[in-house]
Amino acid sequence: MIFAAALISTIYLSLAVLVISVDPHNVYSWGAEPRIEKGETPRDLVVDWIEVAAKDPEVNTYLVGSSVTAMYTPEYLESILGPGAKVANLSYGGPRPRDRDLVLDRLAANPNTRHVILTFDWMYMQEEDETNRGFPAFLYDSDITNDLRMVNPPTILKTFEILGGATSYQNPDDAIYERYVANMYDGFQSSTEMEKIGQSVERYRPGIGASSGRTCDSYPAINNQLIPDLESLSARGVKVDILIPISSYAFYYVRQNDISSTLLDEMMVARRCLVTGAGDLENVRIFAFDDDPAVAGDLANFREVGHVYDPEILQKFVTVIATGGNQLTPENLADHERHIRAAVEQYRLTNSRIPRRNEFSKL
Repeated sequence: MIFAAALISTIYLSLAVLVISVDPHNVYSWGAEPRIEKGETPRDLVVDWIEVAAKDPEVNTYLVGSSVTAMYTPEYLESILGPGAKVANLSYGGPRPRDRDLVLDRLAANPNTRHVILTFDWMYMQEEDETNRGFPAFLYDSDITNDLRMVNPPTILKTFEILGGATSYQNPDDAIYERYVANMYDGFQSSTEMEKIGQSVERYRPGIGASSGRTCDSYPAINNQLIPDLESLSARGVKVDILIPISSYAFYYVRQNDISSTLLDEMMVARRCLVTGAGDLENVRIFAFDDDPAVAGDLANFREVGHVYDPEILQKFVTVIATGGNQLTPENLADHERHIRAAVEQYRLTNSRIPRRNEFSKL
């Protein structure tokens, strides 16, 4: 048993030395410097590749989003942003304040970063130390003592691939992802699902506009992480465009159970804190157009109450970066908030049932 334990320890330590020497995640100043294959849309796999993307000298524009922006390919974004944009999509499902902060820190440290496109999700209502359970924060924090956690089967396999000459990362799940999204939409667009949502709307309508008692002091993830990150990027001359994802008006009713019973008020207060804290920063713009009932009020546009499906709306969502429309500013914030609150409080379930399928390859 002693011999077996010693042998296992020797093998593990040898693999650890090999992995750290090769540095497949590009977290150190040495190693193979792998790259994400040009044109790849990594989606959830990107959590292991943040430094790989952030240190790529050919990338200057980063989309830092969530599952609501995972479908956008680099080619599609470059076609909107212009020929000077070299894009990496760093979107992954379920980001949380701490891992989002770590990602923005990596981009702020990269001298090649020229443009950051950021989604402002409901997760900023959470505590600042909340981390996505699948996010390898140990790769990107300042504590080198936990780096041995990277010595796992996928990383060991990638290490040997790099030693064999395969120095680029690829994402094999494009077709799987497109089928997943299409199936999600088909499952959502059912009379049974709409009936359940309608019941939630009527059940929670009496208290939907209730005050949460929250103020900007209630959001340390905004005050202590996001705003300082934006200030750092702004001071460096990096252009930052913040996109507020389009949630359906039904979202505020359906997600009360698992997010908050005063979800509408909390999200509006958080939005107000963002605009107050960053609306006047140089190089920073904030966009929102979920005040259009034809968009946010019609569930035919969604594959889930918080995820837009309609390709035309998805196109408009990112095209505003180039056109400059639908900006949210300290001057128009009050009117915008009143409009959203009224639209949600008066909402009656609507679904025009006009599905648009098989168009994700264009994004």
